[in-house]
Amino acid sequence: MREFIYIYAEVFKAGGILMYPLALLAFYLYFSGFEICFRMARWNKICSDGKLFGEAYEEFLRDEFSNARERVDIGKAFSHLRLTLMSGVERRLLSLKILSGAAPLIGLLGTVAGMMICISSAADSGSVADGISTALITTQAGLVAAIPAWIIAMFATAQTQKLLINLARRESAMIRREEA
Repeated sequence: MREFIYIYAEVFKAGGILMYPLALLAFYLYFSGFEICFRMARWNKICSDGKLFGEAYEEFLRDEFSNARERVDIGKAFSHLRLTLMSGVERRLLSLKILSGAAPLIGLLGTVAGMMICISSAADSGSVADGISTALITTQAGLVAAIPAWIIAMFATAQTQKLLINLARRESAMIRREEA
């Protein structure tokens, strides 16, 4: 393990200054993406289980509509429930998708910087390999940050859609039950 950390630190340093924003970006993308996925999975689990959903829905009604003097309309309650559950999720998903698209661009910037070092080194008869190494490391780091983050964003989007479908089904079932 110690050797792995040493090698990782050496490769990280060889990638140049752009490795620091890439590392921060990757940390944010992964943390944010997994947080959304786990939140959606938890809510989907509640929506899929009739008993859990019934308890959660009753608690939601007590918390949100405790001052209502008359019976709360199911459509209004579900609209408010969707708004409460999804507040900020769509915005965070959008930022996750945008930032995962920016990571390869930072890697590309590292590639350009590395090639500039290469060309400069060739002119000064220095080591061309250092520039190529920097270019390839930052390109790879950008892709390593972006590809998994994009996959996580797509999975989180699918989980969000699944939650909205589950909520629509629950709402429809409750409306049918009330009409019967």
